[in-house]
Amino acid sequence: MPAELSTSANDEFSAIRSAPAWTRKQRRILFLARNLGPLVVGGLGSTWRFDLPNGIPPGAFEAKPAPAIYVFWHRCLLPIAWFARGRGFGVLVSHHFDGEIVSQTAERLGYRLFRGSSTRGGRDALEQMTEALAMGQPLALTVDGPRGPRFQAKGGAVQLARATGAPIYGLHVSPKRAWTTKSWDGFQVPRPWTSVRGTWFGPLTVRRDAGPEEMERKRMEMEDALNRLRLEHDYGEEPRP
Repeated sequence: MPAELSTSANDEFSAIRSAPAWTRKQRRILFLARNLGPLVVGGLGSTWRFDLPNGIPPGAFEAKPAPAIYVFWHRCLLPIAWFARGRGFGVLVSHHFDGEIVSQTAERLGYRLFRGSSTRGGRDALEQMTEALAMGQPLALTVDGPRGPRFQAKGGAVQLARATGAPIYGLHVSPKRAWTTKSWDGFQVPRPWTSVRGTWFGPLTVRRDAGPEEMERKRMEMEDALNRLRLEHDYGEEPRP
């Protein structure tokens, strides 16, 4: 049976809420995201050249990927989503409008979406993802999402690892040339025909009887490891957050 679950006001699961009523303009944007988003991402992604000096985490791309938790920074979302498309990974989707835009494309790229409920907030998403992991579903989480701060990991992945015994693998990708947005995450869209460098760490495991202090140490270990990958492998210079 899964270990006891918990959520806090600062983790990525408690940020999930019931979907609001979108405006007419927002509905148009979501329609375009669903119908044009996959075409745009596919057109760009098919030109990217992935450089993977350390290969990929063990079991990640088997016919049936191994149940594990793959974590990365929100800015890396697009190239990772393209590279891992069509393999049935589960992803956590915010009900914020920008999260809904992402979900419209992600679903068309073959990802399974997890959302919260209006009555139980993020706990539903956490419980659903725990059950899915126990049944062999690999999951992918942007651990500084849905709204930052950038490069600071929240604890949801560690909670999932404690509840299920699944290992955590950290991913980082860096395009040599990219468009970078002015949003909180510095979201990157690799330019056509550019090289995208990818690397990883892991596994990071969490004992099922881990207490609050150990959970916090594991969260910090995950955050530090992701930032080491970023600082050591990014094409561009990045200050430590």
